[in-house]
Amino acid sequence: MPDSNTRILENTDSAEHQNRKIFDIYNIYRLVLSLILLISFFFKSLTFNLGSVNPELFIQVIVVYNVFNMLAFFRVLLPQSTGLERSQFVAIILVDIIFLVLISYTCGGVSSGMANLMIVPISTGSLLFRSRLSTFFAAVASILIIYCEAYLYLIIDEGLDYFVQAGLLGFILFAVSGLLQYLGGRIRQNEQLALQQATNIRSLQEMNNHIIMRMHNGILVVDSEGMILTINDAARRFLHKSDGDNDTIILPEVLMEQLQWWQENNKVSLPHFSLSDSSRELQASFSYLNPQESHAPSILIFLEDYTLLTSRAQQMKLMSLGRLTASIAHEVRNPLGAISHASQLLNESPDINSNDQRLLEIIDTHSKRVNSIIENILDLSRNKAEQLERFPIKPWLDQFVSKFSNSQSGEHNIEVVMDAPELEILFNPGQLEQVLTNLCENGLRYSAKLTGTAHIIIKVESSREEGLPVLLVIDDGEGIPESLSQQVFEPFFTTEKSGTGLGLFICREICDANRARLSYNTSHQGKNTFQISFSNPDIR
Repeated sequence: MPDSNTRILENTDSAEHQNRKIFDIYNIYRLVLSLILLISFFFKSLTFNLGSVNPELFIQVIVVYNVFNMLAFFRVLLPQSTGLERSQFVAIILVDIIFLVLISYTCGGVSSGMANLMIVPISTGSLLFRSRLSTFFAAVASILIIYCEAYLYLIIDEGLDYFVQAGLLGFILFAVSGLLQYLGGRIRQNEQLALQQATNIRSLQEMNNHIIMRMHNGILVVDSEGMILTINDAARRFLHKSDGDNDTIILPEVLMEQLQWWQENNKVSLPHFSLSDSSRELQASFSYLNPQESHAPSILIFLEDYTLLTSRAQQMKLMSLGRLTASIAHEVRNPLGAISHASQLLNESPDINSNDQRLLEIIDTHSKRVNSIIENILDLSRNKAEQLERFPIKPWLDQFVSKFSNSQSGEHNIEVVMDAPELEILFNPGQLEQVLTNLCENGLRYSAKLTGTAHIIIKVESSREEGLPVLLVIDDGEGIPESLSQQVFEPFFTTEKSGTGLGLFICREICDANRARLSYNTSHQGKNTFQISFSNPDIR
């Protein structure tokens, strides 16, 4: 916002500009007045008796006055210097008073009415100068008028006494000066207040525009037809619009459909959407910008990153799940431990035959499976994304691959492809390791099952639409049937008899809690591909 010195300079410049305009108008008046007096002198039969006391002096004064006014009008006598303007204004007003007093003298003084013309320069001086200087102009004019009347009284035989009229005119000049000083001061105060308010409004407008442009939520203003009138940087990023795109464009088709639904029913609950399979999911809300307008009011659209909303909901869900699983673990683990312990004791008994031994193995196997399920649920409840970190993906991924490879038994091949090694991500490193460990173990197992070779590809790239980080885990396994592809992330869904069906579910929950999105597709040459789409690391 502008500081006080800037405001003072702006107000000073505005006052000087206003004074120039007032003086330009006054210069036109002076020039027109002097020309009218000069022309009227040559048509005495049509006008009152100009120069009746001293015609020769009148014509000399009026000619000189016209020349002076023309030079002043065309700025010949006024150097273009801001510092001299005040002195120039004072000098011209004093010269006008002197010339008008001389003109009044040559026409017969106050009785001719020419002295009344001095009201205009006194008024101009009062408007230009809010100080004792304007009172000085009135005093000079009053003294000269009285002196002129005294001189006329002495030189003219049987001269009439007009001292009272001269005094009244002087009083009028002082009254006009005081009144205009007061009114001019009030006008200037109101003008300064208006300028200050305008400056504050401009500052607030610039601040609001800056805040809106820097907001993480997308904001658009569109007309009733969906033409974009205003869009901020976040909305450009969400809608994949570059800064060079023309703002007067129409909304994307999916967002236009939601706008039409909302226009038909303002209370409808709109679903979240995405512009493409690889772009982030968005949530839109609408509001009329000027609802009082009867004809086609503008519409304000808010776009929110749905992953942030789901992340907050996920954290609340994990908190509730944590309290629930703590109770379940306490209630289930104790009897489960007793069952497992009893089976171990029976297994050590010498009287157990082979058939009973098989039953004990079944009890032990399923006890371990139930315990594994409890452990997974407890791990899920502990996965809170409270400590998200921003870090470069390449060195972290190199360290993970080395650590993961050392922990695996048997031959395996992990290929790392870095299309964008400079990318940074926002994630909890420990939870990302948990997710990638699960995905890589699944990929190696299914690749070896189908091809006999445990091989996966870990690829890092940036999304085409938004340029956000994307991590792909690609394996050579048989793949998931299309009819089941939407169920792989559901809890307790598994295609293996020994699986718990919680691995991928936990991975997706962890990604949601870290503002990322885990999805499955077969877009990379028909191979199984699990994709982690990370959020913008600049948004915390």
